[in-house]
Amino acid sequence: MTEQVQAAVVKNLLGVRLVDGLKRRNWLAYLFAVLISSGYAGALSILQPGLLQVLGIPYAEQATLTGLLGGLQEVVFILMMGIYGVMADRFGRRLIYVFGLATTAIGFVLYGSATSVEQLVIYRLVVAFGSAAMVGMMVTVVADYATDCSRGKANGTQGAIATLGAFIPPVLAGLPQSFVGAGYSEAAAQQATFAVAGALGAVAALVALFGLSKLVGTVVKAEKESLLQMLRQGAVAAKKPAIALSYGAAFISRGDLAVTGAFMGLWLVQYGTGTLGLSTSDAMAQLAMPAILMVVAGALVGSILTGYLSDKVSRITAVSMASGLAGCVYSAMFFVSDPSASAVFPLLFVMGIAEISAFVSSQALVGEQAPADRKGAVIGLFGVAGAVGILVATTGGGYLFAHLSPSSPFVLFGVLNLVVFIWSLLLSRSKSKHVLTEQNV
Repeated sequence: MTEQVQAAVVKNLLGVRLVDGLKRRNWLAYLFAVLISSGYAGALSILQPGLLQVLGIPYAEQATLTGLLGGLQEVVFILMMGIYGVMADRFGRRLIYVFGLATTAIGFVLYGSATSVEQLVIYRLVVAFGSAAMVGMMVTVVADYATDCSRGKANGTQGAIATLGAFIPPVLAGLPQSFVGAGYSEAAAQQATFAVAGALGAVAALVALFGLSKLVGTVVKAEKESLLQMLRQGAVAAKKPAIALSYGAAFISRGDLAVTGAFMGLWLVQYGTGTLGLSTSDAMAQLAMPAILMVVAGALVGSILTGYLSDKVSRITAVSMASGLAGCVYSAMFFVSDPSASAVFPLLFVMGIAEISAFVSSQALVGEQAPADRKGAVIGLFGVAGAVGILVATTGGGYLFAHLSPSSPFVLFGVLNLVVFIWSLLLSRSKSKHVLTEQNV
């Protein structure tokens, strides 16, 4: 194979045109890190209930404790993602990503060994500080590695891999039963399961350490600027209308994912047990799992479709399309009274397309608009906006679910998506007028 052919293969790996200086193994190492990172994102929600049961936490306290621990993690995200972003501008993405994966892995191992609520809180903080760096770099690195002409495809590929990573937590959830069958006690089975989860992060950290580029994504080190000054400059970038829109899109896209993940399964289990008379396990198997699989199938389709479209139209138009679709789909949940009805499942498939489309298009937009010398800081604040969206979705959505109706969290984010849809249309129209004025001049 000639050097020219080799270069062409590297430059167009998996349909993504990579930046100069990047090698095939750098992109593949990143995708593996994304797979494990996304698996970590949903692992605690499915593993934690078993651990709480083993610890003897009363049923009445488990929901409150779960909300407290989840809220604590989102607060850490809000506080730290911007800081990790400017640190990535100073020290490079690779080291921050490795730190995030390794710290998260350590946190999981510790989490499984907890014997009290106080230890759960401390170990959750370890997981949160690691996850904030991990999630922030997952978004930042893809912005560094792809050229602008294929930024949509790169984010679509990342979205597809992240969706596949969502299958890791259910696999981990089946391990305690296997360990108990092998003679482990219930407590030891939980510890072993969390240790396996930690091992995945350790492997991903090593892959990132030796596989990610040492050069691409390491911007000019602003040695004369303090981290606070760098963070302030990243915030100033939000004065640019397109960057401000990307922050709004991050808020709704992460909120969409959180609402679907937190409340769709809960709604179906409650409806199945309370209205249909099913057992909890039957409700999960017959209603919740098929619904989740329908959303995941939609997300796989949506990530590829949106990645392609984001390179064919302007990134602002892609946000308009995604937020408009999500606004319609989530708002349509207002008319659902029976979440187990057969007509709901096609709606859930479209919901999967909508939520991942908002996710992919928002990342493509911020990757395009973020200044090269402030990319880490800007994308870090993009992550903060997403964390706020998750916090609003889980806390505000939980209140609405309990006190208004199960569909109300979905309707809330349907309205918020429509707000971003209108915002993006106005910005697109403004840019069009500006271009026409310049042409006339």
